[in-house]
Amino acid sequence: MAEPASIADSSKPNAGRVYDFLLGGSHNFEVDRHAAQEILKLLPFFSQSALVTRWFLGEAVRRLVAEGYRQFVDFASGLPTSDHIHQVAPPGTKVVYSDIDPITVAYGRDLVKDNPNVRYLEADAGKAEALLSSPVVSEMFGKNPRVAIGFNGISWFLNDDEVRHSLKVLYDWAEPGSKLFLSYVEASLVTEKMNSLMELYEKLGQPGYARSAEKQKELMGDWKVLDPGSLALEEWVDMQKTVASQSQDSIGGLLRGVILGK
Repeated sequence: MAEPASIADSSKPNAGRVYDFLLGGSHNFEVDRHAAQEILKLLPFFSQSALVTRWFLGEAVRRLVAEGYRQFVDFASGLPTSDHIHQVAPPGTKVVYSDIDPITVAYGRDLVKDNPNVRYLEADAGKAEALLSSPVVSEMFGKNPRVAIGFNGISWFLNDDEVRHSLKVLYDWAEPGSKLFLSYVEASLVTEKMNSLMELYEKLGQPGYARSAEKQKELMGDWKVLDPGSLALEEWVDMQKTVASQSQDSIGGLLRGVILGK
């Protein structure tokens, strides 16, 4: 675990803290808020994208909890704030969060340290086997893991081989009856604004990947698409009105979400 000084390093922005600010959270510094504002000058819809991505996570968790799921493993979690899994699910739900950024992980661990049912591990979402082989995962879920898996807001940052690989690894690992919720960027709806975002990430050395529904389905492998199918994130449980009331700059169905089953 990182030293406290690195967790609270306010000398440069951190992706997890920037995202927390965009979600309306308080676990961020002035340097993070400045970075977020610079992004929003170029891409005013980016805050809305962050919101609907988190809202979809919350809605997926609520639906899965209603079906009896009490074990969650989540990839590219960011900071566990602003209605994240352990805050939406009932007390006693077991959650393993993960992220590739060590500072985000260290800060996340500090935030959930008093919750005995939550763990936070450092892991690459494109190599799911590294997380699944952790003794923490077997300790939390046992040998027969019927779980709900979060793969939300991360496929955009992974190439086809990485997405295909991790989804297959997760399918092979999970027990029958397990489910996975995933969001992705619909290629046919990419606009000039979205191209600006892709160019920005390319300059930062982190290319983005938009995909057609057909391509995304192919990458899902043996996972089965469950009702209501692949929908724009705004369409999940009347999000459209909420989004429209908060921003005049629409993402127009660009981000889509789906729940999969084994």
